[in-house]
Amino acid sequence: MYASIVKRNLAIHQIATNMNEFTQERSRIHASIVKRVLASHQIARNMNELTQERSRIHASIVKRVLASHQIARNMNEFTQERSRIHASIVKRVLADHQLARNMNGLTQE
Repeated sequence: MYASIVKRNLAIHQIATNMNEFTQERSRIHASIVKRVLASHQIARNMNELTQERSRIHASIVKRVLASHQIARNMNEFTQERSRIHASIVKRVLADHQLARNMNGLTQE
């Protein structure tokens, strides 16, 4: 009878030991899964940061191009204005010259 009690206690102890090992193995598997999920999450965060940085770089390039385009438009407008002023001056000079020719022609008559 004593041997039977000892055997039962040893069997219960063995079952408890096995359950403890299974629990620890389950905890290691769970920890491994959590680590993988966290690693995947970190990779996703890094990719998101890289995408945002690329967007900021792209926006910066677009802003520079737009600024250069605006400068070119302004320079073009200034050039056109200068051409209009020059044409106006030439027209006045030609008008004055024509007036002088007309006056000269009237004087010679």
